[in-house]
Amino acid sequence: MARKLCTATPENSIDDKYASSAIIMSYMQYSEVKQWESTTVGNRGESYLEFKKNKAELLLDLVEKKFPGFKRCISSYTTSSPLTIRDYTGSKEGSMFGILRNCNDPFRNMIFAKTKVPNLYFTGQNIVLHGILGVTIGAVATCGEMVGINHLISKINNEG
Repeated sequence: MARKLCTATPENSIDDKYASSAIIMSYMQYSEVKQWESTTVGNRGESYLEFKKNKAELLLDLVEKKFPGFKRCISSYTTSSPLTIRDYTGSKEGSMFGILRNCNDPFRNMIFAKTKVPNLYFTGQNIVLHGILGVTIGAVATCGEMVGINHLISKINNEG
């Protein structure tokens, strides 16, 4: 069962009071999908589809507890697992937080935005920090390398 749950409801272009879609994310251990690790997207069989359906129903039940009536508003949904992330991003075991970091030696796995190759910069979840926050911080770091970090921070503070 999911311990933590994250939901996101993007604005609806027709009516900003209601969302027309939602994103629900929860942690999943790779060991839960390991039996299908030698398969690819669309070729995992009925047992995998049933597994994902059961996981989705557990998550939807949790959302329903917090937002009664939520489930009856769903017309369709789609799911993904660490295998999906692995297959589409090449991330080992479908890691959604990027490379493994060592808090005792943070610079060992640090990837910086600016490279030694002129005009080649990196950005994304593994730059500076990992995960969703890492994407944002990495983007700021990369843009800062290109336009100057003080200039960028000034623009963010004055126009954000």
